[in-house]
Amino acid sequence: VSSKDKISTESFILASGSEIRKKILSDQGVTFSVIKPELDEEDLKSSIKNLTFKQQTIRLASAKAKEVSEKHCNNYVVGADTMCVCDKKVFNKPGNLENAKNTLLFLSGKKHFLYSGSCIFLKGKSLWTHCETVTLKMKDLSKEEIISYLEKDKPFECSGSYRYE
Repeated sequence: VSSKDKISTESFILASGSEIRKKILSDQGVTFSVIKPELDEEDLKSSIKNLTFKQQTIRLASAKAKEVSEKHCNNYVVGADTMCVCDKKVFNKPGNLENAKNTLLFLSGKKHFLYSGSCIFLKGKSLWTHCETVTLKMKDLSKEEIISYLEKDKPFECSGSYRYE
């Protein structure tokens, strides 16, 4: 085996720009680097919307990891994606306060689902995938509570417009 074919077992690549995913791995003592995929998520989401929410989540996580893994063959690449669903409606990252407020107003008092998909790729091939589904019920929230939370926590890059980690 040549040195260029050796697999790095000491480090992973996280195929994500997510601050919370970085924190989760760091808190577990994992050595890793970060490479944000250049994937057009919206284009991919529109092409897989006929799949179940669980399948969509795994497909998105896998697409991110595969893209990075094909360019960094000697590292394990971790991909992840989270999807918030209520009444069969998907709530993506809101991006701003107004969208987040509307999402939380919709979720207020309702049961909804969080799908968290993750995978590990090596040399462009999937080694492992998993999706966990959590059912949550959000308490009834006033507009004032929502605005206060959003201004303090700023979860504008979180599916469902809130942090649950």
